[in-house]
Amino acid sequence: MKVAVLGYGLVGKERVRALARLRDEEGLVSSFAVHDPFAGERRAEVEAIGGRWCTSLAEVHAFSPAWVVIATPHDTAVRLCEEVLPWRTGVLLEKPFGRSGAEAERLAKLAGHERQIWIGFNYRFFPGIAAALRDALGGRFGAMVSVSMALGHGGSPGMEQEWKLDPARAGGGCLIDPGVHMLDLCHQLARDLTVEHASAWRGFWNTGIEEEVHLVLHAGEVVFNLQVSLLRWRSTFRVELQGTEGYGRVSGRGRSYGPMTYARGPRWGWRSAPSQEASEELVNTSLCEDSFRDELRALLVGKDEGFPSPCSMREALRVMRTYDACRARL
Repeated sequence: MKVAVLGYGLVGKERVRALARLRDEEGLVSSFAVHDPFAGERRAEVEAIGGRWCTSLAEVHAFSPAWVVIATPHDTAVRLCEEVLPWRTGVLLEKPFGRSGAEAERLAKLAGHERQIWIGFNYRFFPGIAAALRDALGGRFGAMVSVSMALGHGGSPGMEQEWKLDPARAGGGCLIDPGVHMLDLCHQLARDLTVEHASAWRGFWNTGIEEEVHLVLHAGEVVFNLQVSLLRWRSTFRVELQGTEGYGRVSGRGRSYGPMTYARGPRWGWRSAPSQEASEELVNTSLCEDSFRDELRALLVGKDEGFPSPCSMREALRVMRTYDACRARL
């Protein structure tokens, strides 16, 4: 199977490494190509691991890929998706699905069928997240009461000059990137979400985007409390699932966030253990280094049922509608 990657930035590199592993370790990929007009100096890096460097989109088309991965800034990604869809190849578009619900709807209408476009939400494939959501969906925690999530980092000096803080190019601020990851995870637990409250803080980077957002969502009686920030001077990622019979806690995301750990415990666990901590079970620990590979593998072999599975176009449309509803409250 041939796969092409458009964009060789941080995420594009991760996808290329994943494709090389899927080729060398599992034989799922026969060859891959990369195109990035702004990264020509990295051509040798790609060719050193057996990839093909394409100098134009036409050359990518001539490569005849079965799948195209689009890993570019949000505005460029929309344009490239529009150009690639007529090829009738499968498309993995890195999150988000457009910069708004309207862009997502337009891309969906351009797709030849609803399985042509998939969205890259690799957080689904973090081991701790996957196990925690399986537990919640499987009823281990009883009836769900609440879900709390926090995701934040502090960026770096000069970040205000980058495209991610440009409201036109990015489509927004922290809510769209990385916040849509959290909205996607919420939709794994609840199909329909309503926005009860949304508030934002702006004023550090001063580019017009929201820099920290706090959300309260509801799905029936279940409360979702989300925090996402570009102003967390200590990298933060945590997910807490609270039910009537027990709970689960995920923290860390690898690298500066620390290893991801997933622990779970029963209601009143202290009654049968020396302490609350002793009553908890550490389910897994991970550096979250394989999520891009695992997501691509699931996509290439057609595993789109159960959890985790790649994000379908229909699921991504729900996420973007919720994103629009949150933005309308900010």
